[in-house]
Amino acid sequence: MSKTTVICIVPVKNESWVLNDFIKCAQRWADLIIIGDHNSTDQSAQIAQQYDKVKVVPIDNPMFDEGYRRKILWEEARKIPGKRLIISIDADEMISANWAESAEWEQMLTAPPGTRFRFDWLNLMPGINEAGLFDQMAAFVDDGTDFQFHNVKIHTPRIPDSASEIVHLKDIKLLHYVHIDSERMFSKHRYLKCYEFMETAMRPWRVCITYQDTKINNYDAPIIPLQKNWIDGFAWLDEYKSTGGGSRERRYWWDEEILNFFDLYGTKKFRKLNIWDVDWNRKAQMLGRTGNYSDPRSRFEKWIHNYIERHRENLKLRKELKWKIIFRLGILVLRPFGW
Repeated sequence: MSKTTVICIVPVKNESWVLNDFIKCAQRWADLIIIGDHNSTDQSAQIAQQYDKVKVVPIDNPMFDEGYRRKILWEEARKIPGKRLIISIDADEMISANWAESAEWEQMLTAPPGTRFRFDWLNLMPGINEAGLFDQMAAFVDDGTDFQFHNVKIHTPRIPDSASEIVHLKDIKLLHYVHIDSERMFSKHRYLKCYEFMETAMRPWRVCITYQDTKINNYDAPIIPLQKNWIDGFAWLDEYKSTGGGSRERRYWWDEEILNFFDLYGTKKFRKLNIWDVDWNRKAQMLGRTGNYSDPRSRFEKWIHNYIERHRENLKLRKELKWKIIFRLGILVLRPFGW
């Protein structure tokens, strides 16, 4: 039986905060790490090029487009001959440290082509003591199935939609660091609100409910204790055990992209998006930019945003009839006013 080549494919844009540690961990189990560098302006490409197991592939699309960059990564991985186990994750994720001692790893290596693997996807919480439990399809024994999602620009599935078996792994976890630096996550969500509003025409009422604002919500997902063997050897996480996540004084590339939106379209264009919990004039100053980025919202717009923030989980999940009605009323009543 031919050896299974384990290939990790990772889209990257300005992930220098975590990329060095990501590669050190991933090279323990991956034979090859293919990093798609999507026009990073930090040291991401330079960090990646230091490692023998890493191949850096430039993603030349100037626009945010998850489907395009994943398509490029799949094409690159399929240049490797023989049987391939392709693990498609992000730089702020990692296979749990117990992979080597788990029988599930051998199960992945010996599974027939077409097999898909679903992981327990653990969103680590600030303090690194517990995690929100979700799931994510992120590994595939490649059978050549076309990657059908290249036109899906955001929230793109990671692996092809094969008709073959799905195996839900119970022992090996996929760790997600999204919440350990909470301000980084909020910055990303502020950008995604602007992107969805401008590029996918999602209405402000729905946008504001979809993305987090000022506090972490796990949306009814179970919160479980984090086991030591899942993060054993991930010493860099110690920094986040005490900080509790992020600072408003940090600079994130998404903040600069939002300021670019403001410069192109004006701040009033975005007044119905709940992105005004930060001082954008201060953000601009930190980034060496000038301009007036003051909060343009009316009292009514602020009231809507405060209401959404107080009731986001109910409005998003809509488990009770009351919240289904309120959500629908928001669409019907507020739409004429630009929501």
